[in-house]
Amino acid sequence: MRDKLLKIKRVLLLLIFLAFLKLFFLGFLTVFQAYNLRAEEKKVVYKACPKSFSQILLIEKENIYQKKKEVEAKLKELKLMEKRIKEQIMALKELEATVDSKLKQIQVIRTKKLDLLVSAIAKMQPSKAANMLINMDKDMAVKILSLLRSRQVASILSAMPPEKAAELSEALSGYKAKKF
Repeated sequence: MRDKLLKIKRVLLLLIFLAFLKLFFLGFLTVFQAYNLRAEEKKVVYKACPKSFSQILLIEKENIYQKKKEVEAKLKELKLMEKRIKEQIMALKELEATVDSKLKQIQVIRTKKLDLLVSAIAKMQPSKAANMLINMDKDMAVKILSLLRSRQVASILSAMPPEKAAELSEALSGYKAKKF
């Protein structure tokens, strides 16, 4: 879950970066378009200028036009990337919702299984339940004991060896026993 959030965060940072880059290119493109429009409106070859200077101006004008085309292509590419990123974000959100749903289903199933086990242990004789809990994982045994009624817990703990009963009682209470 944490990995997914990190991925989403990275994608969002990339999207913000691309938005700033897009704004930069738009400003750049606007300046070139304004310059190009002025030059196209005039279409004047300066007669007072030397011929070589006019040629240089024409070459520069062509260079600017080529750069404008490059900027437009980059802008289209950025828009396409932005669209793809948005689609990926939506897909990630859908995946996150699916994963959350599946996790909730798993939790419901675990709870039902635990309730079934607690019910079975509650119906057992205390000595058999004690033997079962002794051989079980400590955390699971504590969880089961915490879901039983206090009378049943007392019966089961009294059927256990004192060391194991003390250990489970300590874990069940949440306090650490002080050594004497």
